[in-house]
Amino acid sequence: MKRKSLLLTLFYYLVIAGFSTAQSQENTLKLPPTLPDAPKRYAGMVEFGFLYGKTGSTDLSSSVASPTVQLFSGYRFHRMFVLGGTLGMDFYDNVLITPIALGLRGELFDSRVSPTYGLDLGYSATFLSDEDEQQNHDGGWMFSPSAGISVQTGNSTAFTFGVGYKAQKARTETTWWGGGRAEQKINYKRLSLRMGFMF
Repeated sequence: MKRKSLLLTLFYYLVIAGFSTAQSQENTLKLPPTLPDAPKRYAGMVEFGFLYGKTGSTDLSSSVASPTVQLFSGYRFHRMFVLGGTLGMDFYDNVLITPIALGLRGELFDSRVSPTYGLDLGYSATFLSDEDEQQNHDGGWMFSPSAGISVQTGNSTAFTFGVGYKAQKARTETTWWGGGRAEQKINYKRLSLRMGFMF
């Protein structure tokens, strides 16, 4: 519990630092945010939501909603092309996964309300997951495309709403007393629904 509280505090400070950087650059540049020839500048986004999917592949499978939080930090080359990195936390029932990825973001139209896209490709780590002496968790590759809309609020900030798909791999190894061992390879496939703030 202490570890999760520390992580949420870290996310809070990263968001505040990124927002301050964006504000200082905005005041310095004094350029409209959507000019194609505008210089490179910082772009950040924090998103919260849920990952929806089924556990198991039998008739007894149940649907679950796992909380997720994600922070994007990058450079805006153009309104349609923002390149950066993502760091997140996906709270599955049996493991806490930390996706670390290269990310693309973009807004299609130069308007107050615009369709958006996103694409993340990277690795899902498990170093923040609580482990006991009997269990060991390992991460794997992660892939997540998304689409949505952004609603501009002024000063180069916007609210975002998106839907996407997330596929990520993990492995759980359980060791019992007496030398018994079982390995479970997990391939999470989830529908993602997120709400965020872009700055």
